[in-house]
Amino acid sequence: MEYRAVGNRCAVILDSLHLTISHEEILSVLNRKGFTVVSVDIIAIARQCIGASQYRRSARLFEAPAVVDCSSFIKWLFAQCGIWLPRRSIQQRELGETVQVHELVAGDVVFVSGWIDYYHDNPTNGVGHVGIVTGNGTVIHAANKKSNVVESPLDTFLGDAKFRGARRYIPKGVEVLTFETPTDREVEIPDDIRWIVLQSLQK
Repeated sequence: MEYRAVGNRCAVILDSLHLTISHEEILSVLNRKGFTVVSVDIIAIARQCIGASQYRRSARLFEAPAVVDCSSFIKWLFAQCGIWLPRRSIQQRELGETVQVHELVAGDVVFVSGWIDYYHDNPTNGVGHVGIVTGNGTVIHAANKKSNVVESPLDTFLGDAKFRGARRYIPKGVEVLTFETPTDREVEIPDDIRWIVLQSLQK
């Protein structure tokens, strides 16, 4: 999965930059250029929304995290990591690494059927709801107007719904850094950061 920046944050796997200098040297160059590495605990951020965020179907993106629906909640969460995701749950399912239920780890995203399922050409494979796995046998999700954002046991989340797949946007065992970019730099994808480093080395 190729990451795309969100606002002034961009997720980067340093090895994917294919630079001939060490990670320490890369970070030193970027620090001099005004880039800052931000520590993001996506599950902790998700838990902060429990009891604080309000659910509204078709919530507007700019309202997050105060007002969310299931897919805008997931989109906003990963934006904190500098990872762009599309708006709808069925679109989100098209990105990332496919994982099975028994392989789930913290940060993975689970898709199930729902009240209204969105699908491309197969209605039996439509997606209606999405949540993020905590790694403790639970899922945090924007459930409905009554419950808002809640943490539910994975078994309860699946319940009578039909499992529609799971995706991993942050590779297991790989360090993904979240950079906060300076205001005078335009960064859309990690390759932009690569060129900033290369240009610095050529001076």
